[in-house]
Formats: sequence, structure tokens, C-alpha cells
Amino acid sequence: MSLIIAQKYSKALLEVAQESQQLEAVLAEVAAFDKVIQPTDLQAFLVDVAYSDDKKHQVIESLQNVSSDIFKNFLEVLVKNQRMALLPLIIKEIRHQADNLFKISDVDVTSAIALSDAQLSKLETTIKSKFDLNEVTIKNTVDSSILGGVIINARGKIIDASIKSQLNKIAKSII
Repeated sequence: MSLIIAQKYSKALLEVAQESQQLEAVLAEVAAFDKVIQPTDLQAFLVDVAYSDDKKHQVIESLQNVSSDIFKNFLEVLVKNQRMALLPLIIKEIRHQADNLFKISDVDVTSAIALSDAQLSKLETTIKSKFDLNEVTIKNTVDSSILGGVIINARGKIIDASIKSQLNKIAKSII
């Protein structure tokens, strides 16, 4: 349920930012805001009933003082609807939806041996066209148990071109 709520709030912020032609500025602000709250216990503070609502509002107001009008209004809506505890999840979802909007993705590539820069470059080009992406960040993980080939995990889709997987398919067809 929390994820659905986070998706709705993040979608709303991105739509407002796009309509006002301030999408890049708002995304930069979200990224900066995320860097500020990550190392703190802001979420725990906002959820903790030991702290009064007045104290929580003071903290939020101090954050709003350095925010753009769009982000200030966004924070105000979160406070009004008592959704501040979901702020880290909402920020994560904003980044996820923005990546989808700009066709950016982190891609996990598992191979039996470490891939060379030339192989990674060629794979990057293939992944961009296969998954319709503009920008790709590849993380190469070595797992010798796959015997050879690669397993590509991008945007929730997995392409398993490992030798181990192919051998398993052959074994199942024989049996």
C-alpha cells in the first residue's frame, strides 16, 4: 500500500513540474533534498509519536524555506495528508519514474568472467537498443557458476543467455 501511495505522490509532483516546465530543476532539488535527509533519521523523527506535531512542522518549515514553490507545496501536501513518513519512499519513486521518463536505467550483467571495457561498450549499445534506453549504467557481476554467457537484468526484465541455463533447458527436454 505504501508503494502505491508513493507512486501517486511522485507522479503528481512530476506532472506539476512538467506542466510548469521546471522538471529538471525539481529533479535536481529532489536529488539535493535526498542527499540531505539520507544520512539523518528524519523518517524516524517524523513517525515518532514522542515528538509533537509542532516540532515536526518546524523541521518541515525549515526545509520549505530553501525549496522552490513547487517543492514547497509538495511538502505542504505531504504534511497536510500526514504522509511525511513516506518521504524517503516517495523520493525513491520520483527518481524511478524520472528514470523511466528519460529512459535511464541501471543494468546488472552477470558473467562467468569479468567483461573487458570493449565487451561492456558493445553490450551497452545492444542493451540501449534492446530495452529502448538513452542512458545505461552497467554493473558487471562475476558468477562462475553460470559457466559462460551473460544474464542481463534491466528495468525488471531478465535475459538469461547463460550456458548453465541453456544446459538446464536441454536436460529438461531430454527427460
